[in-house]
Amino acid sequence: MRVTSHTIEVFDGAERVACHPRFTGVRGRYSTVTSHMPAGHRHRLADWSPQRFEQWAATVGPNCVAAIQAILASRKIVEQSYRSCLGVMSLAKKPGGMVRLEQSCGRALEATPSPSYTLIKKLWATWQPADPPPVAPLGDAGFVRGSGYYGQGGGQA
Repeated sequence: MRVTSHTIEVFDGAERVACHPRFTGVRGRYSTVTSHMPAGHRHRLADWSPQRFEQWAATVGPNCVAAIQAILASRKIVEQSYRSCLGVMSLAKKPGGMVRLEQSCGRALEATPSPSYTLIKKLWATWQPADPPPVAPLGDAGFVRGSGYYGQGGGQA
């Protein structure tokens, strides 16, 4: 490698294989040349975008949209948040599906304005339906004894 005040160059033996401009005065700024990326990474870059994640989240509900937007905004380099977004998407395919995910995202947003995939997943794992189904009455089932059975002299010992 050769680093100058304006460029960073990468060599393979005597052959220069890459050259990037150097950003001065700004710490943590990145520069990526798409042609230098592995083919699999370029493919993912073409497949996913913040808009695509937000469109998918809209099919789940407003809480999911807000959670996905918070996850996308949580990184300086938006592509670094894609795995977290994919993790959130995968929760919709599990039992409880989109209803469970929407409610989990809502609970996460109540806890913090910038929820993470980890928080959403933990809340998803402890999810309870908003309105539990009513317990069905036993009715006239054969094994139920009425109050008369336990009354005075109503039963056998």
